[in-house]
Amino acid sequence: MNLEIARNWSKLFDAFFAPFGDLLSRSESRASAQQYVRGLLSEVKRKNSWHLAESVGLRDPHGLQRLLNEVPWDADRVCGQMRQRVIEQLGYEPGIGVIDESGFVKKGDQSAGVGRQYCGRVGKVDNCQVGVFLSYATPLGAGFLDRALYVPQHWFEDRERCRAAKIPDAVDFRTKPQIAQMMLEQAWREGIPMQWVVADTLYGNSPQFRNAIHQAGHSYVLGIGSHHQIRQVDGSVMTLSSLIESQVAVPWDRLCFQLSEKGPVWYEWHAWRIHLPNDAVGEQWLLAQRHPDDPDDYRCYLSNAPLETSLIELAGVALTRHSIEPLLEEAKGETGLADYQVRHWQGWYRHITLSLLAHTFLKLIQHEKRGKKPVARLVESECVGTAYADKLGVPTPNPQPCLPFTLVSLAP
Repeated sequence: MNLEIARNWSKLFDAFFAPFGDLLSRSESRASAQQYVRGLLSEVKRKNSWHLAESVGLRDPHGLQRLLNEVPWDADRVCGQMRQRVIEQLGYEPGIGVIDESGFVKKGDQSAGVGRQYCGRVGKVDNCQVGVFLSYATPLGAGFLDRALYVPQHWFEDRERCRAAKIPDAVDFRTKPQIAQMMLEQAWREGIPMQWVVADTLYGNSPQFRNAIHQAGHSYVLGIGSHHQIRQVDGSVMTLSSLIESQVAVPWDRLCFQLSEKGPVWYEWHAWRIHLPNDAVGEQWLLAQRHPDDPDDYRCYLSNAPLETSLIELAGVALTRHSIEPLLEEAKGETGLADYQVRHWQGWYRHITLSLLAHTFLKLIQHEKRGKKPVARLVESECVGTAYADKLGVPTPNPQPCLPFTLVSLAP
């Protein structure tokens, strides 16, 4: 990096950080927070406190460690300010909230919330902490909105252990869907423009989570297990898998939302209107996605979207769930999301918040360099059929001929 580029970068960072520094009342805290974030943005590979201190020219990491563990400041207020910056640059009325979790492998049993649980990063059950994350996706780009530490239920059976990890007494056990609902409700209170919510089956299998989104006036496209049952017109029930497998003669629509080095990546899609027994939402869309070469390999999604919603829109929103995966990988690889060495509740929230803040700076710089232009979604489609629309007597979702590489907006 030459001197001119370094100076320009420094000016951009100072302007970005200024409103966050105002949230730290002490000058020492402001300086330490700025140094911490600058260190997270540096090119050092292992971004623990010692390496961060070295990267910003400090003799020792004590000031940075005090920032995480001792000095008073509110990580939630900083995270709230970060949300506002994201929305200022990427806000879009039919925005999509994306929920996912990420594991952080840890040794020992003293770190807040640590335990034997599934860790997606290593693809197996391991000793780890798990964070639940909310990101935001629009045609303008994607960025983080919130984070929360998942604490397994067995922790709360030992309050002394919780106090040793400095988990506040007011904190009680919450399932991951309950944590996700809490973060969404905070975003909605702040007026975040978010029409949709997407998440995988862990969240979609929760009727309480689905109903909370529906009651709040928002739409979802959530993964759901194929073992769930639907109620038929005659009152009998059948599983989602039985419904899909019984519809072998129904034509599916073939859509491409992604280009690989080998060319378009195709999936086939179909949607039905269904009713889940004992579900407060009522009639909904069942969206199914399958691989063209393996019709038995399919995924199910549930959506409370309006009846007139097109198949292309449902499929596009469903696939937006994957937009959070590169964000998490970027934050782990570029801004030290997983490199923390703290054990306590507060330290976890503070490090994770500052890491997401550093990542947000990079994403907003990227957005500025792009000239604030929307990121077009290329969709190539082969309209095999629109039987589900014809059967319902609603307008065909895509009445025009399916032209190659049609630009499809996420807007209605």
